[in-house]
Amino acid sequence: MSLLDPGMPKVHRIAAPGLLPFAKFKSRDFIHSSTQWPSVLFAPCRVADGPQTSVWLAQSRRRSTANIPQRKPRIGFSNRDRGRARAAFNGISVRQGLKNEKIIPILVARLELLAEELMDVEFTKFAQQITMTLRDWKSPNLKQHPPPIFVNLRKAYVDRGQGGLDAQIKFAYHGAVANRSFSASGLDTQAKLADLRYPVEWYPVTRTVQREIHLHVGPTNSGKTYHALKRLEQAESGIYAGPLRLLAHEVYTRLNANGKACNLITGDERQINQDQNVMMSSCTVEMVPINTDVEVAVIDEIQMIGHDERGWAWTQALLGLQAKEIHLCGEERTVPLIRELAAAMGDKLEIHHYERLSPLKTMTTSLHGQLGTLRKGDCVVVFSRLGIHALRKEIEKTTKKRVAVVYGSLPPDTRAQQAKLFNDPNNDYDILVASDAIGMGLNL
Repeated sequence: MSLLDPGMPKVHRIAAPGLLPFAKFKSRDFIHSSTQWPSVLFAPCRVADGPQTSVWLAQSRRRSTANIPQRKPRIGFSNRDRGRARAAFNGISVRQGLKNEKIIPILVARLELLAEELMDVEFTKFAQQITMTLRDWKSPNLKQHPPPIFVNLRKAYVDRGQGGLDAQIKFAYHGAVANRSFSASGLDTQAKLADLRYPVEWYPVTRTVQREIHLHVGPTNSGKTYHALKRLEQAESGIYAGPLRLLAHEVYTRLNANGKACNLITGDERQINQDQNVMMSSCTVEMVPINTDVEVAVIDEIQMIGHDERGWAWTQALLGLQAKEIHLCGEERTVPLIRELAAAMGDKLEIHHYERLSPLKTMTTSLHGQLGTLRKGDCVVVFSRLGIHALRKEIEKTTKKRVAVVYGSLPPDTRAQQAKLFNDPNNDYDILVASDAIGMGLNL
């Protein structure tokens, strides 16, 4: 067959390199790029002139699109901009996207994709509203005064990528839906309830109690917690709040041993005395019953009020405990903050400073990995549970001495038993391998 054959339909020559071999298709196979584009029929032929090793001939055959629903035109950007935005999810860096001012098309493209995936009418309307807001994305006004929705979406995408952007879009949508259920006065009330700038006002009942705060500050092993607990033992009712189950369990055991009936309340266990007249409780700080009226309360490791994840519990205990006398134990750096909070709450503050009871010295040389040089009474601190058990075996193998272990996830009874074995000079447990849990009030 010749290309000049008048019976041959109109064809276009396409070079084959980079395309699939013709053997992959039959003579009447169609490849459709879109329902709105013509079908393409590929057929082989011989070409005498040309460097190509093989050539495909394509004949356009337009299919009928009368019964195919047409997609509604999208709002905001051209197909070119939208194509670039979609391509951004497959490799464009966030820095490059910001530099080239492609961030808004990226946001709009993601809104459209989520609308297609969710197939929710309300979400589609919400996405169209945002798209209309960002439509004029090249205007100086948008650059100088960007709408809050754009600022939030842009930050989410920059900080956490596509997953963060999706989460922020859904969060904004749920907020928009929820706001429709409230009047203007209702939204104003909600805003006031959500205002957390004045935490001192969160506990109005506690603010009616004239409290006296004793702040015990000093280094480790200075006796600050000891003096606070001695005052707790003298009280008729009280609460101890500590950062670890181990400490709560230790105080619980100590009070009961001294004839003060005490309850134990932690996230994992509760040991409640059957006697209804028991007025003592030892808790982890998250479990403090702030609505209980007591004489003395002890809050240990108060410096953790600044912890990113657990600081809320110390804040709640300090601001909300209905105790006539509160003893705070912690580091020296907490003094300015506690002084300011006490003044804001109208509570009387008394600060007690302590010095270390035993000297702490740094060795001038290391062990150089020679475990055989460990002596009786030494403690080795390791920062993983796996490392603790591995080192314990190595020390016992090298020194022929028994090793006790202490770490945070051990059951309280087991930890107390291991600490007791190490403290007893009359047994074979001469060395301790522990995690940094020993830095929070464990007596060794």
